Amino acid sequence: MNPFKYGKIVSGAYFYDRKTELARIKSTLSGGNNLVLYAPRRYGKSSLVKKTLTELEKEGYNTVYLDFMSIYSKEVFIKNYSNAVVEKEKTSIEKFVKKLGKLIRGIVPSVSFDSSGNSQFSFSWIEGNDKEVTLEDVINLPEKLASSKNKWIIAFDEFQEITKLNGESFEKTLRSIIQHHKNVSYLFLGSRTHLLKDMFSNKSRAFYNSAMLMNLDVINRDDSILYLTKKFSKDKIKITKEVADYLLKRVNSIPYYIQFVAAEIWQQAINKNLVVQKKHVDLAIRTIIELKSDYYWELVTKQTNYRKKLLHALSCSDSGIFSKESIQKYDLGAISTTQKAIASFVEDGIVEKFNDKLLFADPLFKEFLIRNL
Repeated sequence: MNPFKYGKIVSGAYFYDRKTELARIKSTLSGGNNLVLYAPRRYGKSSLVKKTLTELEKEGYNTVYLDFMSIYSKEVFIKNYSNAVVEKEKTSIEKFVKKLGKLIRGIVPSVSFDSSGNSQFSFSWIEGNDKEVTLEDVINLPEKLASSKNKWIIAFDEFQEITKLNGESFEKTLRSIIQHHKNVSYLFLGSRTHLLKDMFSNKSRAFYNSAMLMNLDVINRDDSILYLTKKFSKDKIKITKEVADYLLKRVNSIPYYIQFVAAEIWQQAINKNLVVQKKHVDLAIRTIIELKSDYYWELVTKQTNYRKKLLHALSCSDSGIFSKESIQKYDLGAISTTQKAIASFVEDGIVEKFNDKLLFADPLFKEFLIRNL
C-alpha cells in the first residue's frame, strides 16, 4: 500500500512534524484563550487541528470541529452546529434531547434510529418563531453545557466564509455572544489568509483583537527529508537527502504536494529496486501535471488575454511582478490594472498573498504555466 497520503486529512504515521505549532495551539486554547490559525491551502492546517483536538479530548476537553465551507445559510449553521455539539454528548442522547428542548428556543428536538439501530439527532422548526433567537441559543449551547471542570473547545474551519452569510450581521452576532463565554475557547482557521487576517486585525470588524493570530509556515526542511527517507526505506526504496531536498524545492515544501509527488514516485519505484534520483522526481511532477492538465487549461482559458499574460509573468518573473523590469519585459501596463487582476487571482484561490509575497497556491500550476504559456 502506498505510504504517502494526500487530498485528505492525515493522521497517525502520515502526520509528521508540527510539534512546536501543536504545543502552542494546545497551550493557547487550554489556557482559555482564542486563536486564529492561517496559512495558504495545502499547508496541513486541518490535519494539525484535528490532531490538536484529538489530544485535547484525551486530556478531558469536549471538542467540536465545524467547516464553514459547508455552511450556506444560518439555518444550515444551526443544524450542523447543534448536531456537532450533540455528537459530543456522553450521556444518553434520548435524555439529552429532552434537555435541548429547554436550551434551544424555536425548535422541537427528536431522536430517530437508522437501520443499524444507531440513534440520530434531528429537529423541526416551530412555525412563527424568530430564528435569530434560535441562532443565539445554538451559539450559546457549548457554554451552557460547559463548566470549570468540563470545558469546551470549538474549531471553525475556513472561518472567513462566515462573511457570505447575510453580510456581516452573522459575524457580529457570533462575536457579541461568544465574547461572554468563560468555559469555551475558539480556534478560527482558514486558507484565505488576507480575509481572515482582516477579520481579526481591522478595527472596524466585529472580531477585531478577539484572538491571537498564528501563522502556519511550511514544514521544517530537515523533518520533511527525514520523513521521506524513512517512508521510502520501509519499502526498501532509497532516496538520498539531496534528492529529497530537490523534491521539497520543486514543490515549495508544501505538505500536500510533498505527499502527492512522493506517492507518484513510490508508484514508479515499488518492486523495481530503484534508487530515487532527480529524474524520477521530474517524471513524477510531469505525470501529475499531465493528469491535471485539463483542469489547468480550464483555469487558463477562462481568463482574459491580459490575465493570461499576467499569469505567464507571475510564473516566470524572479524580480517581482511590480518591478520596472517585469512591467517592461512582460508589457503589463498600468500598475492599477495589474493590481486588479491579481486581486481576482487571489479571490479565485489561484494566487495567495502570504508573508508579503505573491505565491501560486498550486506550485505545479506554476510549472504548467511556464511550459505552456
